[in-house]
Amino acid sequence: MMNRKTAGGYLTVYMTLTLAVLLSLCLTMIEGARRSAMRMQAEVITDTAMRSVLAEYNRELMRQYNIFAVDSSYGTTDSGMGQTSVHFKDYMEKNYDPDVSMPWLDYRDYIGAYPESASVDAVSYLTDDNGAVFRACAIEAIKDDLGLTMAMEVIGWATGAEITAADGMDVQGELGSQSSAVSLAAAGERSRRESEREALEREYEEACKAAEEAGGEAPPAPELTSLPEQYSSPVSGIAGSVSSGILGYVIDDAEKISRRQIDPGGIISGRMKAGDVSIGTLEYVSSDDGVIDEALDKALFGEYLMRYMGRYGDTDESDALLYQIEYLIAGRENDTENLNGVALRLLGIRAGMDLIYLETDAAKRSDAELLAEGICAVCFIEEMAPVLTHAILLAWALAEGRYDTKVLLSGGKIPLMKDQSTWHSDMLSALSGMDPGPFTGTDTGLSYTDYLRIFMFLTDTDKLTARAMDIIEADIRLSGGNENFRLDACMEMIEFSAVIKSSFGNSVSIKRRLKY
Repeated sequence: MMNRKTAGGYLTVYMTLTLAVLLSLCLTMIEGARRSAMRMQAEVITDTAMRSVLAEYNRELMRQYNIFAVDSSYGTTDSGMGQTSVHFKDYMEKNYDPDVSMPWLDYRDYIGAYPESASVDAVSYLTDDNGAVFRACAIEAIKDDLGLTMAMEVIGWATGAEITAADGMDVQGELGSQSSAVSLAAAGERSRRESEREALEREYEEACKAAEEAGGEAPPAPELTSLPEQYSSPVSGIAGSVSSGILGYVIDDAEKISRRQIDPGGIISGRMKAGDVSIGTLEYVSSDDGVIDEALDKALFGEYLMRYMGRYGDTDESDALLYQIEYLIAGRENDTENLNGVALRLLGIRAGMDLIYLETDAAKRSDAELLAEGICAVCFIEEMAPVLTHAILLAWALAEGRYDTKVLLSGGKIPLMKDQSTWHSDMLSALSGMDPGPFTGTDTGLSYTDYLRIFMFLTDTDKLTARAMDIIEADIRLSGGNENFRLDACMEMIEFSAVIKSSFGNSVSIKRRLKY
């Protein structure tokens, strides 16, 4: 009888149990891969959509002023986060739609993700914190193009003792005050002596009448008080020519001066005063780098403005204002007043610097003292000689300052502090208000643009920034499609958020900030 062998079932059971475990592991790994792929896809697509939004920066703002910012109005009158959110979500949806993103590829989507929501939650506008965001962008823009040498020179000029002292002087005001004091003293002395003469003459007439009635001899005539000469101010010539208008003297063809103007109510500084500006919801954090770095940043900001804005002698006919740098300093509504304001300040600085030199030049001071003493002697006001001496020096410095101003406005240079070799006018011609002669200047020294840099550095930072934004708004609005351009609609930093869901039940939330 043969023995039959029976096979056991233990191997099949083992394989079944093993395959169940392996299958669970594989499915878990597949699901994990799906979730990881979904998150990676969400990160990549969100980043792409964010960068696509920032790629919609205003082209004219970048072309004219090298500033990158998203104009949230997109050429319309409606600005804010709404339209930008729509653009962001549209980019998200298109990147998640395979028929749009990869129409050439036929495949099954094993992730099944789609953007449930996508929005802009917070922004930072260029005008935030009184324009500090714009100023920071401008400084970064100029750092890429410029070394620090010029900025450090501007700081040195603007903080120097000579400029500080000269900028604090009011040469014209002092001249008027001291000239008036001498004139009043001369008029007072003449009036006093006239009164004395009249009194003596009356007494003599009464004595003669009394002697005649008494039958006696007339008394001897009294010695009358001599009258001073009529006072003629030696500084009236220069004082009159300055008060008649600075531009007509320092510019050869004053008729060619631009008279363009802007509406102060429609630009950013006017809207800021009225409280009609958009304010970002992202807090601007300024860097506290100390006084030295703050001064350097302001000087660099000035260099940015010098590079991208026009000024007298370097204008662009397509600009809203031709004398843009002058507007930053003077803040008037039209070119003529801005140029006049800068010219007067330039005259004040130069006259102050020239007065500092005159006070130290013994020969020139001696000439002024001799003239003052002679005039005061014939007017019987010797005690006013020191005052008149100073008035003569003021007038002389003012005349030399007018010469300096014309040289600078014509493109020449003037030394910061003069000496005997660079002094131009003589005392008598200066006091008479005569034209001091050819306007040549020197090969070394500071130019008109250098003084503009100094004036900008000395201007209040917030005022300078607001006026710079005025210029940018006014210029951009002249370009096609930007008639409604507003800087307080331009986003420099944007916070995005998105919620991505999958048809397999997974979800990813993303929040990012991005700036230029």
